[in-house]
Amino acid sequence: MRNTQKSMMSGKRKDVIFYVLMMAFPVIQFIVFYIVVNGGSFLLAFQNINIVTNTTTWTFDSVARMAKMLVTDHGMLTILKTSFVSYLLLLIIGTPLGLLFSYYIFKKLPLSGAFRVILFLPSIISAIVMVTIFQFIVERAVPELVRLLFHKTIPGLMENTATRFGTVIFYNIWVGFGTGVLMYANGMSGISQEIIDAAHVDGATGFREFWSITLPSIFPTLSTFVITGVAGIFTSQMNLFSFYGGAAPEDLQTFGYYLYMHTAAAASRAEYPDVAALGLLLSCVAIPLTMLVKWAMEKFGPSAD
Repeated sequence: MRNTQKSMMSGKRKDVIFYVLMMAFPVIQFIVFYIVVNGGSFLLAFQNINIVTNTTTWTFDSVARMAKMLVTDHGMLTILKTSFVSYLLLLIIGTPLGLLFSYYIFKKLPLSGAFRVILFLPSIISAIVMVTIFQFIVERAVPELVRLLFHKTIPGLMENTATRFGTVIFYNIWVGFGTGVLMYANGMSGISQEIIDAAHVDGATGFREFWSITLPSIFPTLSTFVITGVAGIFTSQMNLFSFYGGAAPEDLQTFGYYLYMHTAAAASRAEYPDVAALGLLLSCVAIPLTMLVKWAMEKFGPSAD
């Protein structure tokens, strides 16, 4: 009996050691790359750094200044609008298309394997290479095709101010398919074939199968993508740096691009408090919005049962 208890205690001790070793890396990573990094940014938002005297004082000036800019500065309002519109378009257009492509692949319909490769290809090729190829197509190939077919001369889609925003949105929808389609298709592969066969026996159509069986089964995955998308509204730069470098047109800029460029272009540490304050204010908007969307997805989303 005593030997059995010692063996059980030894087994529990080994389980604890294994658990600690397995959790050590992600916990340390979370502490270093989230708490420390974001904690430093949080503190910067309340600092005033004087590079002449090399002194730091605590103040709310940067937060107050950035809060005023967010509601009064026309450029900031334009960036705010572009950030939200970009996210909504990617959500409304990209998500349904991603689900449909995933369902097509899941059902192993003709060329489904080719679609899987084509849609995932942008995720494994360098962003600069993809942008270069895409720019060549929309700036040279498309105008030339229009000239040959319709005998009309049009500017490149990125050059034309009327089409460049839609072109950037199209590119981001296209390159965003890879991970989403892969995750959705993998989630669908876990659906019991017996349930699908029973639905077909009851006369369910393909649309009914997708709506009543497939979508509820992968809704947790879909919900995760939607929630993380909301959390990233103010951090996504829509691949603008790959397209324009540091010279993206103002009407295309998102807060992700704006924050990145102002951080990268800062001449000294004294400019960081304003950027940190803006990031803090945007977080104050993104956090409750993310929690609201999470609550809504959990409350009103379909059940797998």
